[in-house]
Amino acid sequence: MKSATRWLGVLAACAVIGTSEGVLAEHRATFLGHPATRFADPLVASEDLRWRFRDPKLKPDFAEVLRQWGWQGRLDDLFAAAEKAEIVPVEIPVGGRMPFMSTRRGGKAVCLKDVVWVGEKPAPAFAFNFTSLGRRYRCVTPQACSNFFVEDLGVEPKPALAIDCSTPKELLPGRPIKVCLTVRNTGDGPESKVKVRLPLPEGASLKEATLGGVEESGQIVWNLDAVGAGGSQEVCAMLVAARLGTFGFSASATGSQSAEVKTSCETFIRGVPAILLEIVDLEDPIEVGGQVNYVIKVMNQGSAPGTKVRVRCILADSQEYISGSGSTAIGVQGRVLTTEVIASLAPKDSAEWRLSVRAAKEDDARFSVELTSDQFETPIRENESTRQY
Repeated sequence: MKSATRWLGVLAACAVIGTSEGVLAEHRATFLGHPATRFADPLVASEDLRWRFRDPKLKPDFAEVLRQWGWQGRLDDLFAAAEKAEIVPVEIPVGGRMPFMSTRRGGKAVCLKDVVWVGEKPAPAFAFNFTSLGRRYRCVTPQACSNFFVEDLGVEPKPALAIDCSTPKELLPGRPIKVCLTVRNTGDGPESKVKVRLPLPEGASLKEATLGGVEESGQIVWNLDAVGAGGSQEVCAMLVAARLGTFGFSASATGSQSAEVKTSCETFIRGVPAILLEIVDLEDPIEVGGQVNYVIKVMNQGSAPGTKVRVRCILADSQEYISGSGSTAIGVQGRVLTTEVIASLAPKDSAEWRLSVRAAKEDDARFSVELTSDQFETPIRENESTRQY
């Protein structure tokens, strides 16, 4: 009983006391550094602390103290951090409460739980942070005694990536496709290394990319700097399209701590119809009673099909219809000639009709033609002048 009383007088009193926060603590520490109770020799420099954790004789004592405390972390994480983590000087304030503190009783390592420092002034110490099994900790060691304790700082912050894709829904031929990817960190910890990948769809090639994006094995790759919690980073690529139609983009992002996330978007390169209507009379001038032959040619010079293409011809009062033929049949109603509809005229395709007309009387005749299709709100009109004498 006498030896136990002596030990408690050196380090702590069994009486329950109040801390500066008004919360009851189980032990109070009044003096640090007594040879009988200190965990190890005093510390002078941060390197001394590293040597304490390296000491094979002390490692079992570290384990025993943490076992008594009921720590659920991994010892290897603690020792690895003591070797490489930044060690900073701190002070334990008077009235500062510690979850536990290591000490010695008869030379054996002991864990005193719930300790408050009630010395005359703040106690100089060294500290370093580490993580273990998803939680953050701070290990604090007073310089005078090497009596360490570990504070639980809560769940380890973790990054969580999300990625969005944007591109114009529709573009005309010849326009570059701008694809932008926004990587967001929706977690509570920074992501130090982020890699973004954008495979190139068939018929698309890279023109330029922002933030150092480069083409590698058929995909554009960006290696980004750290993205902090709540932060975001945007990368864009300008692509050249070699065909019409839909271009689908499926991008992904990964991090050193974050799982892969994916996104997709698409753009449609819409062709442009451009129909050329030509009329030519093969005989001009023509004697009254003679036959005039007209050639009507329709060509799709654009990049999209022309649909429901129809040609309508109107003869001059001085002309009479004889016959006609061509890409589709021709209907006749008085002086109005109408071709059957061409359902679809593909880009670079053409249609042609030949009409024979008699010059009934002298006139500076006007042979009128108009073309309609789904792609044009108003008809395309052309006139061919024929001198009839």
